[in-house]
Amino acid sequence: MDALYFDLDGTLVEYDVPFPTIYRDAFDAFDADPGDVAAFGAALGDAFRDGADDPFAAAIDATDVAVDPAEFSEAFVASELEHTDAIPGAPGVLDALSAEHRLGVLTNGYGPLQRAKLDALDLSRHLDAVVVSGDVGARKPDPEIYAAAEDSLPADGYAFVADDLERDLRPAPDSWRLVHVSPDDPDAPDVAHAPSIERVCDKL
Repeated sequence: MDALYFDLDGTLVEYDVPFPTIYRDAFDAFDADPGDVAAFGAALGDAFRDGADDPFAAAIDATDVAVDPAEFSEAFVASELEHTDAIPGAPGVLDALSAEHRLGVLTNGYGPLQRAKLDALDLSRHLDAVVVSGDVGARKPDPEIYAAAEDSLPADGYAFVADDLERDLRPAPDSWRLVHVSPDDPDAPDVAHAPSIERVCDKL
């Protein structure tokens, strides 16, 4: 049986507000000025690249904002969860494919938050594996995260569905089938193209 992996953010789920709003809403729990969201975003990128155990706590600690890092992390996770929705059609696609394939999620991010998104949106019940960069110590496009995905879900073959052609799909092993979910056709003959998540089943 083949295993089908899906990217999470941008492929199965999306924000209903811009990132700065998620950041500012996290401060509803604090009597503090949020400061510069761009500085937090830059620090967050560094924290993810450095493999911080809690990237949100590490990022806010690297700024001048006077809040407790652990408490901020909890507030930020809650804010991001509140503003995350399943992309229309995604639950139905997982439900349909789970009848014939083993399914997994392969995503960069903070493990507790990514799994909480899947639980909150009732997507976990379709999945046999969830591989998160923060848990395995490697981020896409690092080949090690794809190896971790194969170890987590042994199968005869693999396919990967994602919205980012260069970061997610092209670095995958040569033996994997690839489906790029994008409203625009990027003219990539080596990768199948689905204009929406609802059309993925046609490409597998």
